[in-house]
Amino acid sequence: MLARLAENLFWAGRYLERAEDTTRLVDVTYHTLLEAREGEVERSWEQLLEMLHLEEAYGEAPIHPHEVVRFLVLERAQPSSIIASVASARENIRSVRELVSSELWQAVNELHLLLRSRDHYEELADQPFQLFDDIRRMCMTVAGVSAETMPRDEGWQFMMLGRMLERAEMTCRLIDVRYAQLAVIETTSRTSAPIDADVTGGAHREDLHQWVALLKSASAFEAYRRRYRSSMDPADVVEFLLLEEDLPRSVLYSLTEAMALLEALTDGRASRAARLLGLAASSLRYRDIGELFAEGLHDHLDDMQRRVGHVAEAVANEFFRHAPVGTMHAIAQG
Repeated sequence: MLARLAENLFWAGRYLERAEDTTRLVDVTYHTLLEAREGEVERSWEQLLEMLHLEEAYGEAPIHPHEVVRFLVLERAQPSSIIASVASARENIRSVRELVSSELWQAVNELHLLLRSRDHYEELADQPFQLFDDIRRMCMTVAGVSAETMPRDEGWQFMMLGRMLERAEMTCRLIDVRYAQLAVIETTSRTSAPIDADVTGGAHREDLHQWVALLKSASAFEAYRRRYRSSMDPADVVEFLLLEEDLPRSVLYSLTEAMALLEALTDGRASRAARLLGLAASSLRYRDIGELFAEGLHDHLDDMQRRVGHVAEAVANEFFRHAPVGTMHAIAQG
């Protein structure tokens, strides 16, 4: 396969996953702050921008929930916004029409047209949850159509590799956003008890619905309840989203799937990208969740995002050699 075509498919996968996961991040932030106390809201939206590495792109404008949501959802000039990510995915798919199914092209095009045809400014003001749900469901429809209509050839493997790497990174951000928001609430309302006190004692009642919102935002609530029953211990929630090998949106599952795709693309050769990916997966697979909390969950999540970025750089250097070194990581962070 030509490097240019492989890169287009890789980035189509990343952009589609980015659109869906950014929707999840915005949705969980919006949900968890509906009953927020004074002072919590602005800092939580600031943290979301920081974790998406978009604080500089947002600029000096005041942090207002409606403006941040508009920036993350509708800002066409912002490459990581939902509407821009879908447009970029569509353009990448359009350029490789001969390698994808007509059903996949149609599904991506319909998602693109959905975002361009509706009055989203009014929807964000009146019923943002419906818009978030529509985008998320259509992104999952695109994923389902691709899974049911594309052969498992190199094109499929590159597209899914991009999707899995993006998903691993964005799930880390999803956990980090929720954990940071809870830290803000903890500082505001229970300054005498640090957030990590919840790890062994379970979630406080007022935080319960927020951990439920996190699981639902990752489409993992029912699966979590089957595993942990009535427990809503934050350590269990984080462990499930990080380390559950059978959960499609967990970080470890995403890294494991990416490893299998890379091995197929390289015929099992131990490439630099595969070695970096193996190290990233091993750093999770053989760690105890208590250790991650004790050593600093945010630092581990931040480190995992950097590792995934290094894997993406290695994939670029090995398969898409016409791209300058570092280009993919720079775009991914933008």
